[in-house]
Amino acid sequence: MLSQIKSYFSSTTKTEGESGHQYLIVPDLHGIHSIYKQVEIFIKEEIEETRTIIFLGDYMDRGESGKLDGIEFKDLGSYLVLKDLIALQKWATAHERKIIFLRGNHEVFYEDYYLSDETYAYGQFKFFKDAVDCLNHFFEKDKAFYDDFLLFLNNLQAYHFDKKYDYLFIHAGIDPDEKDLNKQAEDGLIYWIRDKFLFSEKKLPYTVIFGHTPFSKPFMRSDKIGLDSGVYKRGFINLLKIDNENSKIIQLHKTN
Repeated sequence: MLSQIKSYFSSTTKTEGESGHQYLIVPDLHGIHSIYKQVEIFIKEEIEETRTIIFLGDYMDRGESGKLDGIEFKDLGSYLVLKDLIALQKWATAHERKIIFLRGNHEVFYEDYYLSDETYAYGQFKFFKDAVDCLNHFFEKDKAFYDDFLLFLNNLQAYHFDKKYDYLFIHAGIDPDEKDLNKQAEDGLIYWIRDKFLFSEKKLPYTVIFGHTPFSKPFMRSDKIGLDSGVYKRGFINLLKIDNENSKIIQLHKTN
């Protein structure tokens, strides 16, 4: 059972015509496995087969500690979330469900480390080292899991753009002065941007739905919806459910 489901916000969003766009948006998980399990139950038990599910990135780092294989890990949660996300991806394929996984700035760290042998983040950020040390233990034990992980990284998308209904789903946001999204993705800006995007008064031609920047309550503007709650410190996640012209926030809370 879900610990708590709360309809936090509902509003009207731009649309044209009748039915056509139904989404469930999942923001930053950051290795909080107890929250992830709430999300997974919600997806499998409450979400209809026709709905598109989009994860906004930042799946690992700053996760829950725990003991496994007789070893105490400072960030066991990142391993557990990753393992279950890969299983969820396989479940979605088997059941013909559409789940899109986007890349966050923390996935860039993992791509640099595992695909490009770049060790800067490992030496610079304790949260990344804690997660990598745990992951490497399990990668050494299970080569198939390591291969699945590399495939997961390779299949991450930079963004998802619904041109028909004017929604852009992205990790951090966009430069409002740059029209070329692919260029912004190549430059890495869409994984890191904050202030220029958040505080720009320039009206965007679509609604940007994003994570990355944590807020105590969802960031709601006519053309921007920020969902990141800072789950690792606040203990709840904000999902966004879009049903044609209506949208609402659903909060899932950490179990004790």
